[in-house]
Amino acid sequence: MPAEITVKTALAEASARLSGCSGSPRLDAEILLAHTLGVSRFDLFSREGRTLDEADCSKYRGFIERRANAEPVAYITKNRDFFEDTFYVDGRVLVPRPESEFVVETALKLLQGVEKPEVLDVCCGSGCIGLSILRVIPCRLTLADISASALEVAKINAERLFPADPAVNFVESDLFSEIPGEFDLITANPPYLSAADMAEFVKGPLEFEPRNALFGGENGFEFTERLINEAESCLKHGGFLVTELGYGGEKYAKEKKYGLELVKIVNDYAGVGRVAVFGRG
Repeated sequence: MPAEITVKTALAEASARLSGCSGSPRLDAEILLAHTLGVSRFDLFSREGRTLDEADCSKYRGFIERRANAEPVAYITKNRDFFEDTFYVDGRVLVPRPESEFVVETALKLLQGVEKPEVLDVCCGSGCIGLSILRVIPCRLTLADISASALEVAKINAERLFPADPAVNFVESDLFSEIPGEFDLITANPPYLSAADMAEFVKGPLEFEPRNALFGGENGFEFTERLINEAESCLKHGGFLVTELGYGGEKYAKEKKYGLELVKIVNDYAGVGRVAVFGRG
């Protein structure tokens, strides 16, 4: 890439550079160039003839090389769109996935009609699930994670998205061990990759993400099983646990018996059982 280049040519060359290492090379190139220039992706189309100066060209080249080395786009830009907001993310937390929006949507339906509910988001990572619920329903929200580093990111997002809201609490906790009180609703996106999954799939971009947020035990469901078994201690009568499932998790959710009752499984757009809802009678 020469020292000076037009937006159109920069995108074409970056897309070609990423074609062998990204499933969406053109999209990645656009997002990274928009980030470089401080504009939206859509603004790029009206600026195709604009020439990048040497500083922008060098910065963009660096971003493209990082992406070519498999680093997730979200870690490069430090941003990820999720539900109705853009969240700050870095290597301390998982990159929010669209599939996790099913947890938010399911939770919002369950909370309809509940006045100022108490909501707990465990394994909160960036806080995207709990804060997305707060975006729609006024609630007293607690964000909890075993990782102090992850909670630092969740605090950044809470302060950015709800700077004047005092109703967000943060607790460093191994699941429910340090959680006080009971909640109307508990959400979770627990680690759910099995040992075999870790060996097969944790390559490329996934290698940049926190291992403890991915590995769910030998069969991938051990951590989720512990989550379900321990959630009852923090759930009000009539309350619900809404947890994301990995591929194959639906089978374990249905086959095993828990203190909480399995209410339903919610499928994602691919027909995969993505979310399990458990209730406390």
